[in-house]
Amino acid sequence: MAIWQAILMGLVQGCTEFLPISSSGHLVLLDQFLHVSGHALAFDTMLHLGTLLAVIAVYRKDLAELLRHPLSRTGRLLIAATIPTVIIGLIFEKTFEAIFHSGATIGEEFVFTGALILYTELQASRQREGKRALPAEALTYRGALWIGLAQGAAIMPALSRSGLTLCAALGQGIDRKEAVRFSFLLSIPVILGGALVQGKEWLETGGGFPPTLWIGLVASAVSGYVAIHFFTRFIARRRLNIFGYYTLILGTIIIIDQFVTHRFF
Repeated sequence: MAIWQAILMGLVQGCTEFLPISSSGHLVLLDQFLHVSGHALAFDTMLHLGTLLAVIAVYRKDLAELLRHPLSRTGRLLIAATIPTVIIGLIFEKTFEAIFHSGATIGEEFVFTGALILYTELQASRQREGKRALPAEALTYRGALWIGLAQGAAIMPALSRSGLTLCAALGQGIDRKEAVRFSFLLSIPVILGGALVQGKEWLETGGGFPPTLWIGLVASAVSGYVAIHFFTRFIARRRLNIFGYYTLILGTIIIIDQFVTHRFF
Protein backbone atom coordinates (compact mmCIF):
# COMPACT_ATOMS: atom_id res chain seq x y z
CA MET A 1 0.00 0.00 0.00
CA ALA A 2 1.36 3.41 -0.97
CA ILE A 3 1.56 6.26 1.54
CA TRP A 4 -0.99 8.34 -0.37
CA GLN A 5 -3.43 5.41 -0.27
CA ALA A 6 -2.96 5.08 3.49
CA ILE A 7 -3.63 8.80 3.95
CA LEU A 8 -6.70 8.71 1.71
CA MET A 9 -8.21 5.69 3.45
CA GLY A 10 -7.48 7.19 6.87
CA LEU A 11 -9.17 10.45 5.92
CA VAL A 12 -12.20 8.61 4.52
CA GLN A 13 -12.47 6.40 7.62
CA GLY A 14 -12.25 9.35 10.01
CA CYS A 15 -14.83 11.45 8.17
CA THR A 16 -17.35 8.74 7.38
CA GLU A 17 -17.22 7.01 10.78
CA PHE A 18 -19.04 9.92 12.38
CA LEU A 19 -21.12 11.17 9.47
CA PRO A 20 -24.26 9.09 8.80
CA ILE A 21 -22.98 7.71 5.50
CA SER A 22 -21.16 4.47 6.58
CA SER A 23 -17.40 4.27 6.96
CA SER A 24 -17.25 0.54 6.21
CA GLY A 25 -19.25 0.95 3.01
CA HIS A 26 -16.92 3.68 1.78
CA LEU A 27 -13.84 1.61 2.63
CA VAL A 28 -15.28 -1.28 0.60
CA LEU A 29 -15.70 1.13 -2.31
CA LEU A 30 -12.12 2.36 -1.94
CA ASP A 31 -10.90 -1.23 -1.90
CA GLN A 32 -12.67 -1.74 -5.22
CA PHE A 33 -11.30 1.47 -6.74
CA LEU A 34 -7.71 1.31 -5.41
CA HIS A 35 -7.29 -2.48 -5.27
CA VAL A 36 -5.64 -2.30 -1.84
CA SER A 37 -5.67 -5.63 -0.06
CA GLY A 38 -2.27 -5.80 1.62
CA HIS A 39 -2.29 -5.51 5.42
CA ALA A 40 -6.10 -5.47 5.27
CA LEU A 41 -6.76 -6.68 8.83
CA ALA A 42 -4.00 -4.66 10.50
CA PHE A 43 -4.84 -1.53 8.53
CA ASP A 44 -8.53 -1.78 9.39
CA THR A 45 -7.58 -2.13 13.05
CA MET A 46 -5.39 0.97 13.00
CA LEU A 47 -8.04 3.02 11.20
CA HIS A 48 -10.57 2.16 13.89
CA LEU A 49 -8.07 2.95 16.64
CA GLY A 50 -7.64 6.35 15.04
CA THR A 51 -11.36 7.09 15.17
CA LEU A 52 -11.44 5.76 18.74
CA LEU A 53 -8.77 8.30 19.72
CA ALA A 54 -10.81 11.03 18.04
CA VAL A 55 -14.03 10.33 19.92
CA ILE A 56 -12.16 9.95 23.22
CA ALA A 57 -10.45 13.31 22.67
CA VAL A 58 -13.72 15.11 21.92
CA TYR A 59 -15.74 13.51 24.74
CA ARG A 60 -12.97 13.23 27.31
CA LYS A 61 -14.94 15.18 29.93
CA ASP A 62 -18.01 12.98 29.47
CA LEU A 63 -15.84 9.88 29.68
CA ALA A 64 -14.14 11.12 32.85
CA GLU A 65 -17.57 11.65 34.40
CA LEU A 66 -18.69 8.18 33.33
CA LEU A 67 -15.55 6.62 34.82
CA ARG A 68 -16.22 8.41 38.11
CA HIS A 69 -19.90 7.41 38.06
CA PRO A 70 -20.22 4.33 35.82
CA LEU A 71 -23.69 3.50 37.11
CA SER A 72 -25.15 6.95 36.53
CA ARG A 73 -28.28 7.16 34.44
CA THR A 74 -26.26 7.77 31.26
CA GLY A 75 -23.85 4.97 32.14
CA ARG A 76 -26.66 2.46 32.65
CA LEU A 77 -28.30 3.48 29.37
CA LEU A 78 -25.02 3.05 27.49
CA ILE A 79 -24.53 -0.39 29.04
CA ALA A 80 -28.08 -1.39 28.08
CA ALA A 81 -27.55 -0.19 24.51
CA THR A 82 -24.24 -2.02 24.19
CA ILE A 83 -25.67 -5.43 25.16
CA PRO A 84 -27.69 -6.16 21.97
CA THR A 85 -24.81 -4.92 19.82
CA VAL A 86 -22.41 -7.37 21.45
CA ILE A 87 -24.88 -10.25 21.14
CA ILE A 88 -25.49 -9.57 17.44
CA GLY A 89 -21.75 -9.29 16.81
CA LEU A 90 -20.95 -12.57 18.55
CA ILE A 91 -23.72 -14.54 16.85
CA PHE A 92 -23.39 -13.23 13.31
CA GLU A 93 -19.70 -12.25 13.11
CA LYS A 94 -18.66 -14.86 10.52
CA THR A 95 -21.76 -14.39 8.38
CA PHE A 96 -21.40 -10.63 8.21
CA GLU A 97 -17.63 -10.90 7.68
CA ALA A 98 -18.23 -12.86 4.46
CA ILE A 99 -20.83 -10.31 3.32
CA PHE A 100 -18.46 -7.46 4.16
CA HIS A 101 -15.60 -8.75 2.04
CA SER A 102 -17.81 -9.57 -0.93
CA GLY A 103 -19.44 -6.12 -1.05
CA ALA A 104 -22.42 -7.81 -2.70
CA THR A 105 -25.09 -5.97 -0.71
CA ILE A 106 -23.61 -2.51 -0.16
CA GLY A 107 -25.81 -0.88 -2.80
CA GLU A 108 -29.00 -1.99 -1.09
CA GLU A 109 -27.57 -1.06 2.30
CA PHE A 110 -26.68 2.48 1.21
CA VAL A 111 -30.21 2.86 -0.18
CA PHE A 112 -31.70 1.60 3.08
CA THR A 113 -29.56 4.02 5.12
CA GLY A 114 -30.62 6.96 2.97
CA ALA A 115 -34.30 6.03 3.00
CA LEU A 116 -34.27 5.57 6.77
CA ILE A 117 -32.64 8.97 7.36
CA LEU A 118 -35.15 10.74 5.11
CA TYR A 119 -38.11 8.93 6.69
CA THR A 120 -36.88 9.71 10.22
CA GLU A 121 -36.42 13.40 9.44
CA LEU A 122 -39.89 13.53 7.84
CA GLN A 123 -41.45 11.98 10.94
CA ALA A 124 -39.40 14.17 13.27
CA SER A 125 -40.52 17.36 11.50
CA ARG A 126 -44.15 16.32 11.95
CA GLN A 127 -43.71 15.47 15.63
CA ARG A 128 -41.54 18.47 16.56
CA GLU A 129 -44.34 21.04 16.45
CA GLY A 130 -45.28 22.03 19.97
CA LYS A 131 -43.00 19.44 21.61
CA ARG A 132 -39.75 19.89 23.50
CA ALA A 133 -36.88 17.60 22.61
CA LEU A 134 -35.79 15.26 25.40
CA PRO A 135 -32.32 14.85 26.93
CA ALA A 136 -30.59 11.50 26.43
CA GLU A 137 -31.19 10.66 30.10
CA ALA A 138 -34.93 10.61 29.34
CA LEU A 139 -34.47 7.44 27.30
CA THR A 140 -36.13 4.35 28.68
CA TYR A 141 -34.14 1.13 28.88
CA ARG A 142 -36.32 -0.25 26.10
CA GLY A 143 -35.36 2.79 24.03
CA ALA A 144 -31.67 2.22 24.77
CA LEU A 145 -31.99 -1.43 23.73
CA TRP A 146 -33.62 -0.30 20.49
CA ILE A 147 -30.66 1.99 19.77
CA GLY A 148 -28.32 -0.90 20.56
CA LEU A 149 -30.19 -3.13 18.09
CA ALA A 150 -29.81 -0.42 15.45
CA GLN A 151 -26.08 -0.28 16.14
CA GLY A 152 -25.86 -4.08 15.94
CA ALA A 153 -27.56 -4.06 12.53
CA ALA A 154 -24.84 -1.69 11.33
CA ILE A 155 -22.40 -4.60 11.33
CA MET A 156 -23.49 -4.80 7.68
CA PRO A 157 -20.89 -2.81 5.73
CA ALA A 158 -22.99 0.01 4.24
CA LEU A 159 -25.52 0.40 7.04
CA SER A 160 -24.26 3.52 8.79
CA ARG A 161 -23.72 2.98 12.52
CA SER A 162 -24.11 6.66 13.35
CA GLY A 163 -27.03 6.97 10.93
CA LEU A 164 -29.00 4.07 12.37
CA THR A 165 -28.37 4.98 16.01
CA LEU A 166 -29.25 8.62 15.37
CA CYS A 167 -32.47 7.62 13.65
CA ALA A 168 -33.35 5.35 16.57
CA ALA A 169 -32.72 8.16 19.06
CA LEU A 170 -34.43 10.91 17.06
CA GLY A 171 -37.43 8.66 16.56
CA GLN A 172 -37.86 8.66 20.34
CA GLY A 173 -37.88 12.45 20.55
CA ILE A 174 -34.32 12.87 21.84
CA ASP A 175 -32.70 16.27 21.32
CA ARG A 176 -30.53 16.27 18.19
CA LYS A 177 -27.24 17.24 19.85
CA GLU A 178 -27.98 14.86 22.71
CA ALA A 179 -28.65 12.07 20.22
CA VAL A 180 -25.27 12.68 18.57
CA ARG A 181 -23.51 12.69 21.93
CA PHE A 182 -25.16 9.42 22.99
CA SER A 183 -24.46 7.80 19.63
CA PHE A 184 -20.77 8.73 19.66
CA LEU A 185 -20.27 7.67 23.29
CA LEU A 186 -21.97 4.38 22.40
CA SER A 187 -19.45 3.86 19.60
CA ILE A 188 -16.51 3.68 22.01
CA PRO A 189 -16.98 0.13 23.40
CA VAL A 190 -17.88 -1.17 19.92
CA ILE A 191 -14.84 0.36 18.20
CA LEU A 192 -12.57 -0.69 21.07
CA GLY A 193 -13.89 -4.25 21.11
CA GLY A 194 -13.59 -4.62 17.35
CA ALA A 195 -10.06 -3.20 17.33
CA LEU A 196 -8.96 -5.56 20.12
CA VAL A 197 -10.35 -8.63 18.32
CA GLN A 198 -8.82 -7.62 14.99
CA GLY A 199 -5.52 -6.68 16.63
CA LYS A 200 -5.31 -10.04 18.38
CA GLU A 201 -5.94 -11.88 15.11
CA TRP A 202 -3.30 -9.80 13.34
CA LEU A 203 -0.67 -10.40 16.03
CA GLU A 204 -1.40 -14.14 15.94
CA THR A 205 -0.57 -14.16 12.23
CA GLY A 206 2.83 -12.63 13.04
CA GLY A 207 2.16 -9.45 11.11
CA GLY A 208 4.34 -6.39 11.52
CA PHE A 209 3.67 -2.67 11.69
CA PRO A 210 4.82 -0.92 8.51
CA PRO A 211 4.74 2.92 8.43
CA THR A 212 1.52 2.98 6.39
CA LEU A 213 -0.38 1.59 9.39
CA TRP A 214 0.65 4.50 11.60
CA ILE A 215 0.00 6.99 8.80
CA GLY A 216 -3.51 5.61 8.43
CA LEU A 217 -4.08 5.85 12.19
CA VAL A 218 -3.01 9.51 12.33
CA ALA A 219 -5.08 10.43 9.27
CA SER A 220 -8.21 8.76 10.67
CA ALA A 221 -7.71 10.32 14.12
CA VAL A 222 -7.30 13.86 12.76
CA SER A 223 -10.15 13.64 10.24
CA GLY A 224 -12.37 11.94 12.82
CA TYR A 225 -11.76 14.73 15.33
CA VAL A 226 -12.67 17.36 12.74
CA ALA A 227 -15.72 15.37 11.58
CA ILE A 228 -17.14 15.09 15.10
CA HIS A 229 -16.87 18.84 15.70
CA PHE A 230 -18.35 19.59 12.28
CA PHE A 231 -21.25 17.19 12.69
CA THR A 232 -22.23 18.30 16.21
CA ARG A 233 -22.47 21.88 14.96
CA PHE A 234 -24.21 20.84 11.75
CA ILE A 235 -26.99 18.83 13.38
CA ALA A 236 -27.81 21.63 15.82
CA ARG A 237 -28.86 23.84 12.92
CA ARG A 238 -29.81 21.57 10.05
CA ARG A 239 -31.53 18.30 9.26
CA LEU A 240 -29.85 15.14 8.01
CA ASN A 241 -31.57 15.10 4.62
CA ILE A 242 -28.39 15.87 2.67
CA PHE A 243 -26.80 12.67 3.99
CA GLY A 244 -29.95 10.73 3.24
CA TYR A 245 -30.01 11.88 -0.38
CA TYR A 246 -26.27 11.21 -0.73
CA THR A 247 -26.44 7.59 0.45
CA LEU A 248 -29.64 6.99 -1.51
CA ILE A 249 -28.06 8.20 -4.76
CA LEU A 250 -24.76 6.42 -4.08
CA GLY A 251 -26.55 3.14 -3.38
CA THR A 252 -28.59 3.47 -6.58
CA ILE A 253 -25.42 4.04 -8.64
CA ILE A 254 -23.78 0.96 -7.07
CA ILE A 255 -26.84 -1.21 -7.77
CA ILE A 256 -26.86 -0.08 -11.43
CA ASP A 257 -23.17 -0.95 -11.68
CA GLN A 258 -23.69 -4.35 -10.05
CA PHE A 259 -26.50 -5.37 -12.38
CA VAL A 260 -25.89 -3.39 -15.56
CA THR A 261 -22.51 -1.70 -16.19
CA HIS A 262 -20.15 -3.93 -14.12
CA ARG A 263 -17.38 -1.35 -14.02
CA PHE A 264 -16.40 -2.03 -10.40
CA PHE A 265 -18.65 -4.88 -9.19
